[in-house]
Amino acid sequence: MFYNFPIINDIHDVLPAIQDRPEFIVAEKEGYKVVNYMVNLEDTFPPIKVAGGDAKMREMRMLHNALRRECRGSKFDSVTGKIIARPYHKFFNVGERDEVRLDKIDFTGGLITVKLDGSMVHPFIVSNNLRWATKMGITDTSMQAEVFIAQNPQYIDFARDCIGEGYTPIFEWCSNKNRIVLDYPEDQLILTSVRHMITGEYQKLWNI
Repeated sequence: MFYNFPIINDIHDVLPAIQDRPEFIVAEKEGYKVVNYMVNLEDTFPPIKVAGGDAKMREMRMLHNALRRECRGSKFDSVTGKIIARPYHKFFNVGERDEVRLDKIDFTGGLITVKLDGSMVHPFIVSNNLRWATKMGITDTSMQAEVFIAQNPQYIDFARDCIGEGYTPIFEWCSNKNRIVLDYPEDQLILTSVRHMITGEYQKLWNI
């Protein structure tokens, strides 16, 4: 199901949607906060479209349902609360639920990305420094990518340019240092998408 991504300016836009939901966490890191879900319960990510109640109530519920899907590693400045990284929203496998049944997917106007066998990493600015993170922030896996990036500075320039324009570039770190299934004889950091931090819109990178 396609829907409009919610506008997110700062962490206060997100918190009401996860209030009293223990499966979501707000992890305090050094200089930033991570909003993520730890377990996917039956009602953690309800359908965006809802029924019942008056129009204003339905609109609020739909907004909260959409915001929950953004709680998948979004990051916010600890001091200002402003959003500083917006990786992929919560998505589902084909057939996993009604909204992603094969017969309901429009392949003519949507965004198609490559599914790789690695770990999602993305850059963000914290304390005036460019760092790289996974969903839970700076981790051992993202540090592996940082070592690779230090030897390939073109990634740094690209990341800073994207962030300066308000976008989060999203990469897949494919390496035998963090092997999932496939064998990667050489370390690779592959761009999979670019997403606007505030609007959530994805940029089309390839013509398919």
